Amino acid sequence: MGSFSWSDPGCVSWPDRLLHWVLPLSCLCCREDIPPPFSGPLCGACLSRLRPLSPPHCRRCCARWDGSEALCPACRGRLFSVEVLRAVFRYRPPLVPLIHAFKFRGHRGAGRLLEHWMASGWHRHPEMGAPDALVPVPLHPRREHERGFNQARRLADELSRATRIPVLEALERTRDTAHQWRYRRADRGARLLDAFRLKPGAEVRRRRLVLIDDVCTTGGTLEGCGRALRRGGAEDVRAYVLAVT
Repeated sequence: MGSFSWSDPGCVSWPDRLLHWVLPLSCLCCREDIPPPFSGPLCGACLSRLRPLSPPHCRRCCARWDGSEALCPACRGRLFSVEVLRAVFRYRPPLVPLIHAFKFRGHRGAGRLLEHWMASGWHRHPEMGAPDALVPVPLHPRREHERGFNQARRLADELSRATRIPVLEALERTRDTAHQWRYRRADRGARLLDAFRLKPGAEVRRRRLVLIDDVCTTGGTLEGCGRALRRGGAEDVRAYVLAVT
């Protein structure tokens, strides 16, 4: 796919350039003006602060780990439904406001850039293997109706276009587990383990699957999805996310 690129994949049209002069853009992170012809949504200073993750990492949780074993002490000796987790970035500013603008406000410029980075980062992680399909983490129907889209599906679609790996919407969310901040970090994973199930008719037996999501915090969402896929007979489940805490 070529080297990792920081650039916005969309070309700036002349009408857009003119609009930037009439209505100057502000950086989504620091709020400083972004001079034309740059299209944002981050200024150059904030953009320069972003660094893609690089090894060594724990194979399972993506935490920084340079020990002789593949798993860090926190993951060693435990059973997981998701065998490998990889991310493009750490969940830190200036990425945080960019993701919030995409998820909660439907910011098109932020969305295009994040989708582009998600696809560009794939080649950095050969441990993702050769999956049969990409499985976006589902939103609860009510949450998706309020938001108007599923950000995980948008990220999966762009990655699919770049890699030609098909997208398989194999899962559905049975409980609305939004607002996890209300609960202790230790309790969040348990609340999510049984919040997902296979969609009727979804066929995942003997398939190698990669879960796609925007952010991984405790890993509970991915484990809940992985458990549902494993119950359905999936041979291998891994996860690739835009950012990990």
